[in-house]
Amino acid sequence: MKHERAYSISVRDAAIGDIDERFLSFTIDISCVIGGRWWGDTKGLKEGLSQDRVPPLDFKDPTLARRAAQLSPAMLRVGGTEADRLHYEFGRGEILPREAMGVTGAPTLNKKKWLEICSFARRVGFGLLFTVGAGPDNRDAWGDWDERDATLLFDYCARKKIRVDAWEFGNEVNAFPFIYGVARRVSARRYSADFARFAALVGRLQPEALAVGPASAVWPVIGEPNPLIPKLCRSTAASAMGALSFHYYPQQSSRGRVAVRRAREGTLLTVRRMDSIRGRIRAIRKSRDAGAAKGKPIWVTEIGHALYGGQRGLSDTWISMPWWLDQLSLLAHDGVAAVFRQSLVGGDYGLLDPKTFAPRPDYHVSFLWKRLIGSRVHAPPEISGKDPKIRVWAMSGKKESIWVIAINLDRKKPLTITLDRRIRRQLVLEPDYGHPSGSIVLNGILVDTDLEDGWGTKEIKRKYGLTKRWKTEEEGQTVAQKTDFSARTLKLAPLACAFVEVLPREPALATPVNGGGEHHPEGNENDAQNGTQSHIDNTGGKIADAE
Repeated sequence: MKHERAYSISVRDAAIGDIDERFLSFTIDISCVIGGRWWGDTKGLKEGLSQDRVPPLDFKDPTLARRAAQLSPAMLRVGGTEADRLHYEFGRGEILPREAMGVTGAPTLNKKKWLEICSFARRVGFGLLFTVGAGPDNRDAWGDWDERDATLLFDYCARKKIRVDAWEFGNEVNAFPFIYGVARRVSARRYSADFARFAALVGRLQPEALAVGPASAVWPVIGEPNPLIPKLCRSTAASAMGALSFHYYPQQSSRGRVAVRRAREGTLLTVRRMDSIRGRIRAIRKSRDAGAAKGKPIWVTEIGHALYGGQRGLSDTWISMPWWLDQLSLLAHDGVAAVFRQSLVGGDYGLLDPKTFAPRPDYHVSFLWKRLIGSRVHAPPEISGKDPKIRVWAMSGKKESIWVIAINLDRKKPLTITLDRRIRRQLVLEPDYGHPSGSIVLNGILVDTDLEDGWGTKEIKRKYGLTKRWKTEEEGQTVAQKTDFSARTLKLAPLACAFVEVLPREPALATPVNGGGEHHPEGNENDAQNGTQSHIDNTGGKIADAE
């Protein structure tokens, strides 16, 4: 065919790192929790926030709980811009520092709502990461952080034996000059000194929890404005850091006035822009390893399709799906230890519709990642020839199989891939142009909520074609009894992506071992060295063992 794109891919057994089962985690903005200012139809911001308001999230809603539980195990980050303005009200007669400082009108978190958050996280199988305020309302007349409000919260959790896995100090403190004005800027030196006190407080009242920071806003093109990360990592405070965190959005929606890359349909899905986060990770890793933070895990505690709540008609549709699957794979290969998707629910980038909690395309992709992908990161497969519109990655499966993740970024031309191993299963996701933009197709079948609700049942396996193509000797049929060249071929429509489970190399096919599920790398030592070296060349730095 004139426009046919056909390539061969060689899968490598070499492992280059590992990820935790909670690598893919999620966020809910505190504004959605308490019923604060959050993204709606109004454009423009005031103090970094939308001027619209949302009703408080109902954590007792069974649909929300069911959808969240289907993505466990994970961590839930509760943070956002209003976290730096939040006032804790946990009982009568307690001295609240903001009242003493004359601060009024601040959003509040009471004991009832806090217990709802904690109960929800525990019920659905999520750990909890909570952002503690470091904003102007939490600072004294000299600009130093006032720890009394945080002490109130930490002490309450200690008394009630409430487990919080990690506490994050502030939300995008480096953006304070743009949110509150230059006079409210917090310097890197001051933040580092405040973080030392914060980490000491966590160590004293919440010794089992991690102290995380600085949750800096890192932008495409310009990096970290008003940088905090380099100085914090070189300070002695970094030695008490549990994880180094930052936020990244590859583009900005039309709601915000400030933008370096507006979210449009043709903006993001190019290799250069999908790889833009890699340079930021290299810079952060370099800063981390220059001082006391060396070897600390790196967490991306906010990432979404577009800043300012996402872009309606893009972030909530299938157009976001190839980007999201690629970013998960890329960040795992680049040594990031945890990725928190903004958001589980809320805004146009939410995985769930904020009114009905119906899954959006990125939810289905996240669910499949949770169900299929294991802990080991493999060297990226080798592609015959160069095509900037092909993305391929490799991860282990839950039972030490290898899943190839393939993405076709071309908007018009299909793609044919021939693998050097036989395909055991394939899950091909593609847009369905005959249905609303929030719909996707899995193996030719329009995806419904039954995919998650009925996962693992025979009915769902048959409906979506999820059964294994090859059976092993232990299952009563040898692999050699079913040989077909087409079993190596994957076809992807424009903007389609796929999870492809592959069998071990040919020598293992002739004599299956342990059900045909173990790796049998050829060349062992040399092959592993070559795979690892290729990864170093592509990312600019070796993944640290600690990550």
